[in-house]
Amino acid sequence: MAAREKRLHQLAAALGIQLGAGSPDPMITGITEDTRRLSPGGLFVAIPGTAQDGVRFAGEAVRRGAGAIVAEQPVAGLAVPLLVVSEAREALARLAAAFYGEPTRELLCIGVTGTNGKTSVCHWAAHMLGAASCALVGTVANEAHGVGGLTTPPSPVVQRIAREAVDAGKQALIIEASSIGLAQRRLDAVDLDIAAFTNFTADHLEWHGTEAAYMDAKAMLFRGLSGEGWAVVHAQGAAAEQMLAATRGRPFRVGRRGSLDLHLSPIGAGPADTRFRLRQGEESVDTWIPFPGRHNVDNALVAAGIACCAGTTLRDIGERLPSMPAVPGRWETYHRPDGKTAIVDFAHNRAGLLQMLTELKSRFDRVIVVFGMPGETRTQERRLMGEVAGRQADLVIVTSDNPKDENPSAIAREIGDGVEAVGGSHEVIVDRVAAIEKGVDSLGRRSAAMLVAGKGPETFQIIQGAHVPHSDRAVLESLGFERRDSEA
Repeated sequence: MAAREKRLHQLAAALGIQLGAGSPDPMITGITEDTRRLSPGGLFVAIPGTAQDGVRFAGEAVRRGAGAIVAEQPVAGLAVPLLVVSEAREALARLAAAFYGEPTRELLCIGVTGTNGKTSVCHWAAHMLGAASCALVGTVANEAHGVGGLTTPPSPVVQRIAREAVDAGKQALIIEASSIGLAQRRLDAVDLDIAAFTNFTADHLEWHGTEAAYMDAKAMLFRGLSGEGWAVVHAQGAAAEQMLAATRGRPFRVGRRGSLDLHLSPIGAGPADTRFRLRQGEESVDTWIPFPGRHNVDNALVAAGIACCAGTTLRDIGERLPSMPAVPGRWETYHRPDGKTAIVDFAHNRAGLLQMLTELKSRFDRVIVVFGMPGETRTQERRLMGEVAGRQADLVIVTSDNPKDENPSAIAREIGDGVEAVGGSHEVIVDRVAAIEKGVDSLGRRSAAMLVAGKGPETFQIIQGAHVPHSDRAVLESLGFERRDSEA
């Protein structure tokens, strides 16, 4: 992308601020809230955080060459212009959009939120709209944008990706909208055309505080729709009507029964596919997806609803569903010549883990699960995750998963307490490679499967501040397993 610059007065105008006569009006070369990403001439927006206020870094930003500062309070002694705003996160979003020339106005912009299924819905919606014409922002795609580890990146990154998409001739931008990203207003200045909602279960409560606050964060996506936008919801999911009540957009309900805009009737399920009839009004089509599992069908249905709202015909949707690609780290199945089966999945919360284990129990006589929980977050979920695993799996092997600066053994004990509370069987093996090896050894030769959960496509462990290389897929391959797409 060609270099982009704007005068400070042009950006200030986006905030309703006029520079005084004779005030410095430097050329601004970029927008950021992180001094580590600040380039000379960039505008630094000081965001107040829970741990520390970005104002503390204003001096550092100037030393790094910032052309101007934006903050919620006056900052003494700055050698560059200062714009004072009432809400720094909102200002960051609006400044980023203005700096990149409001690129989301030139694209069909789709946001997808919900506790689980966002990544699959985004990738499958892109497939149905034409992957080559779509840009993706989300858990898997962000690695290529240099912001891996974040589902919804900061607003300057979102707007940069949108501008690159416009410049590359793409027609749509599809964004995974996390509750934290929405609450931090990273999508405030996105000109949204379609908002979609997958499902809702309590999660991230340590960050949001209450289930109501978590739900309200999700609803922010729908409040951002205009009256011409579309609000796609899975009607059978909890909180679907709350999302619709929050929006001016036109409702589009999808589901398996009732008076819906798009609904399906099951036809049958094989070991590696699911067949169903889709109906929209008086039109219907028989089709299938190359994946097993109810959750995959529900995700495909939401993606189909997005495609309908984007103008894709039901016939075309029916033709494209069977060729939907596997999403990295979601139900990746591995087999070994001795008949052993392992599945890698990103399932990292109670609802996701329950979905996976329930589906595997319906297909295998014995199910083993290997998983852990991250450090420094979601502490109240650890015992509950252990309870889910203990009820559903025949053997739970508790291991590490990004322990960060916490003691991984202590995290594992909390999970193990949950397994024991429901009478489940478990072992603690902190070394994740050894844990996977133990799970393979415990499979036996009868109908059994091992689920390696929580990390999906990730290629590292965060341990004591370091990103230590680790891949669940690579471990399985080293143990003689080979990938088999869409099988279980």
